[in-house]
Amino acid sequence: MGLREFITEKFRGGGKEQLLENFVSLSFLQLANFLLPLITFPYLVRVLGAEKFGLVMFAFAFNQYFIILTDFGFNLSATREISVNRDNRQKLNEIFSSVMIIKSCFLILGILILLLITSSFDKFREDQMLYLLSYGIAVGQAFFPVWFFQGMEKMKFVTILNVTAKFIFAITLFVVVREPEDFIYVPVVNSLGFLVASGISLYLVIFK
Repeated sequence: MGLREFITEKFRGGGKEQLLENFVSLSFLQLANFLLPLITFPYLVRVLGAEKFGLVMFAFAFNQYFIILTDFGFNLSATREISVNRDNRQKLNEIFSSVMIIKSCFLILGILILLLITSSFDKFREDQMLYLLSYGIAVGQAFFPVWFFQGMEKMKFVTILNVTAKFIFAITLFVVVREPEDFIYVPVVNSLGFLVASGISLYLVIFK
């Protein structure tokens, strides 16, 4: 089915409101992802200084490799499976459980790789704790079932959880990071934002 036919079917089938809601939710989420760094980055650069800020950002960028590892294309494949089987509760349970188990295995593999790298190279060993704390972002991202909400066309929940958690913990940065030595708190706060959001989303998926 082409894009044009899909949109036409959605509108004919009474899915206009749902389609609009998902579009607005995704747009707002992208806007928040763009604006929040513009608020926090200037403050962190001024407080931490160029060296510590660069170190924190490198740890964050390095962590993106593990996010890619744990994602493993599930945002596309799992979303499609959820969408096709949205009315089959047993199948949804099977898909959800399978994806979570595989992601957990990748997370274990990822932390083993991270420990190996940070223990083998001096530049990484010096700030091993920073990299390990940053790994919490990968854990939170892995357990945040955005693919499930996309497949169920419930993007409003994803947006509310993401934006609320990131906004709260972005504000927290202004409270706990007051001098260059506080750079270690940046990955802690960021990781907590992702972990809290993923915990609430898992509760909604499993119990609601």
